[in-house]
Amino acid sequence: MFRSINIPASRSLDLGLLPETKHLIYLSVAAALVILVPTLLWGIPAANDLSNHFRFALPFYDALRGGHLYPGWLAESSNGFGDPSFRFYPPALYYLLALMRAIFGNWYAASLLTFALISVLGSVGMYAWARQFTSSQTAMWAGIFYAFAPYHLNQLFQAVMLAEFAGASVLPFLFFFAERICRHRRLRDIAGLAAVYALLVLTHLPLAVIGSMALALYALCRLERTKLARTLGALCASVVIGLVASACYWVTMMAEVKWIHGNDFNPEAGINYRYNFVLSTFSTDNLNVWWMNILLAAGVAMFWPALALATRSARQREPQKRAIAAVVAVFSLTLLMTTPLSRPIWNLIHLLQETQFPWRWFTLTSMTASLLLALSIPHWTRWAKTSKRPLVILACGTIAISVFFSLWQTVRDNRALTPAQFDQTLRDVRGSESIRFWMPVWADNGYPRMNVPVDAGNRAVKVESWEPEKRTFQVSAGEATEARIKTFFYPHWIATAGGRVLPMRPDKQGAMLIALPAEAASVQLEFREPPKTRLARTASFGGWFLIAALLVPIRRRVAK
Repeated sequence: MFRSINIPASRSLDLGLLPETKHLIYLSVAAALVILVPTLLWGIPAANDLSNHFRFALPFYDALRGGHLYPGWLAESSNGFGDPSFRFYPPALYYLLALMRAIFGNWYAASLLTFALISVLGSVGMYAWARQFTSSQTAMWAGIFYAFAPYHLNQLFQAVMLAEFAGASVLPFLFFFAERICRHRRLRDIAGLAAVYALLVLTHLPLAVIGSMALALYALCRLERTKLARTLGALCASVVIGLVASACYWVTMMAEVKWIHGNDFNPEAGINYRYNFVLSTFSTDNLNVWWMNILLAAGVAMFWPALALATRSARQREPQKRAIAAVVAVFSLTLLMTTPLSRPIWNLIHLLQETQFPWRWFTLTSMTASLLLALSIPHWTRWAKTSKRPLVILACGTIAISVFFSLWQTVRDNRALTPAQFDQTLRDVRGSESIRFWMPVWADNGYPRMNVPVDAGNRAVKVESWEPEKRTFQVSAGEATEARIKTFFYPHWIATAGGRVLPMRPDKQGAMLIALPAEAASVQLEFREPPKTRLARTASFGGWFLIAALLVPIRRRVAK
């Protein structure tokens, strides 16, 4: 009645799944659990950056619901004076948070699922990269090690650097597609690298800068002389297409960065690269460096067994040997760039200085070390059956100590918010003061205060509408004067009345002043994007269209 079913040897006996599928499932579950379990038990990690991110995310979501696909002015910050931070902070994370909020209906669930998804994506990216030169099972371990890497856990649970944590999930795919281009130079891989590069720029600019430098070194180590021109051309084409696809963000940011304070006022040691090199001090006076020194020690405890790859008994075949050499080169660069030894390089490259923290390179250290540790597993497995077993036990012990430290000190010992506390935090961030970095340069004397949207002196004012980027108000006749608007001055605000453009200027605190005519007037105040911003957004659309076109398979007709 029942036929015997022969399962192919290539398939796993577990539920009939292919080994590739089974290992991906294990990896995804592990990466999700390491994020979800602690947050479900204790709550969402909290730090100063959490409030900053949601001060941005809440009005971003509101703008999307209102049909504005890329808002340009954060109107509610600083008690309604607003700021241009939408124009300077990469938007990808906030699109993802907004999507999750729309799906799950509340910010707490949306945040939990966003964090878990980011963790899974990062580990899957590590799997995909490692899978290019090792087995499915070993690649799975690369992803799991990355999920538990001390600095990677710190990004979320202690620092709550959400954008950097998201960028860390994109970076492994950058190296995955670069590896595939170096090997195959296929159009779909060029499209993949372009899409990932654009996504990285749109997620976290400092990691895009750091990742670009590391990617250049990796590609240099992986280039083959016989195919040098074609491979370089493919890599450069990917980066150019990626920059075009992300132009909607960086063109505006670069053109207008002179209009915000940035770090041009009293640079603080806490965000100045000169004071954030690892091992530059062991004093608790600099808590950033002190804690990063500890994370470095935890990383060494976890990843030193990867040194097994340097032994004679672990010699690899030539293709894998070259790949490992490229990974080791990037790993070495990451360690160099975090220490004071790299100070001359930092002093020379201004764009690198803008990343602020040399220890951001630990993201790439975690990636490369996780991959190298996974590649060393087969050798440790063999040594466990020899006289080297005590060394194997020592390696397992230090890895376990590092993981336990991360789970207890980094994950468990964070300031977590329960759902009620989280909701209260979101209510508190509405209208809170803007981060000084994103303030317009004209706002240089503290935060102004106004009790009404428009103050026109003795002239009566009636506000008809007051939307984030478009306002209308009526002013009675009277003496020609300047109306003070509860909005910071920014060059893209345009005021008109009766078809005429009204002169505008900032006051001493940066608030907008509009010159009013003597007669009664209906004033329209609108935030208008400049032509270059509109052109950049059109170019971005074209870049993504080109990426999609490159992904379409082209079938060649074979002559009969």
